[in-house]
Amino acid sequence: MELSRRALKVLCAVVELYTRSGGPVASREVARYSALGLSPATIRSTMAELEEAGYLDRPHSSAGTVPSDLSLRLYVDSSSGSRRLSPVVRRQVESRMKEMGRELVEDFAWVARLTAEVTHEAGVALRPFGSGRVLDAVSLVALDGSKVLGLVVTADGAVEKRLLNLERVIDLERLQEIANYITTQFRGLNLDEITRRARDAGDSDPSPPRDELERRAMEVIAELMPTAGGRVEVQVAGADNLLQTEEFAAIDRVRSLLAALDDDERIVREIRHALASCSTRVLIGCESALTASGELGMVTTLFFKDGRRAGALGVVGPRRMDYLRIVPVVEFIGASLTKMLQEPGAMNG
Repeated sequence: MELSRRALKVLCAVVELYTRSGGPVASREVARYSALGLSPATIRSTMAELEEAGYLDRPHSSAGTVPSDLSLRLYVDSSSGSRRLSPVVRRQVESRMKEMGRELVEDFAWVARLTAEVTHEAGVALRPFGSGRVLDAVSLVALDGSKVLGLVVTADGAVEKRLLNLERVIDLERLQEIANYITTQFRGLNLDEITRRARDAGDSDPSPPRDELERRAMEVIAELMPTAGGRVEVQVAGADNLLQTEEFAAIDRVRSLLAALDDDERIVREIRHALASCSTRVLIGCESALTASGELGMVTTLFFKDGRRAGALGVVGPRRMDYLRIVPVVEFIGASLTKMLQEPGAMNG
C-alpha cells in the first residue's frame, strides 16, 4: 500500500507520540499533538486504514494503536533527510571524547561507554570488522635471555602482544631490522594470510637459500601471528540505561535483553550482515535476530582506517528509541574514530 501524504503525516504523528510515551496512541492524542488541520473523525478513519494495512497494531481491543516494524521503518526512511546533529550535541560529544583522552590502541571499551553515555542507550563496539585483522606495524622488544615481547599493531588501532622464545639471543639492532622487514613486507595484509605465507615458506624447499634476515623474520612470524587473526573484540556498555525504562520492567524482557547483549557471536554476525553493503544501518524489531529477540532497535555504523573497514559501533535500545536523534550521533562518533585512526591525537588537541 502506497501511503497518501495525509496518511504518512498521521503515521509520523503516531510514531513520534509512541517514541515519547512508549504506550498505545489514541486518535484524540494525534488530533491534539499534530498540526495536520484534520478533524478527529478524519484522523480516526486514517488510523483505521493504517491499522488494516499493517502499519499500526492494537495491543488491546479498547486501547490505542502502536506502530508496527513496517511503520517504524517507513518513518525512519522517509525522515532520513532530517538526520542532523545539532551544534550543541556535537560540542558535547567532542568534549567527552577529549576528556576520555584515549587513542584506539589497547583500550577500546571506552568507545562503547561513550556511545552509551551520549545516546542513553546500550553502546556496542567491535573490531576488526572484516574477516581478520590487517597488519599495520610490528615491534619487537628484547627481554631477559632469548625472550622477546612481540607487538602487532593492526589497522584498526588494536595491539596484539605475545611473548616469544627465540632460539638464540638476538641483539637490539637485529631485532629492529626484523621488525622493520616484517612491517615493510606485510603491511596491509590479513594476519592469517601472513601466517600462511610464513608457514608455506618454512615448508618449501630451502633452495635457493633465503638470506638470514628473511629467515629470521619468518621464524618470528610463525610464533607471533597464529592466534592474532581470528578474534573479534566486542565491547558492550550501558545496559543499565535500558533496564531503567518501562519496556524492560517485565523479567522476560530483561532476560531477552541481557541474552542479546551477552552473545558476542550474534552481535558480530548481525552487525556484519547489516553493514555488508552500507556504512550505516538501522535495524528495527524483526528485521534481525538480534533485535527481534527482545523487541529492540539498533543503529550501527562503521569507522575506517586507510579506506578499510576497521570496526563498527552502535547502540541497542527499545524498538521505540528516537532514531532520528541517535543516527547522527552514532555517525559522528564513527567519523571521529576514523579521524583518530588517520590523525593520531586529533581529538586531543
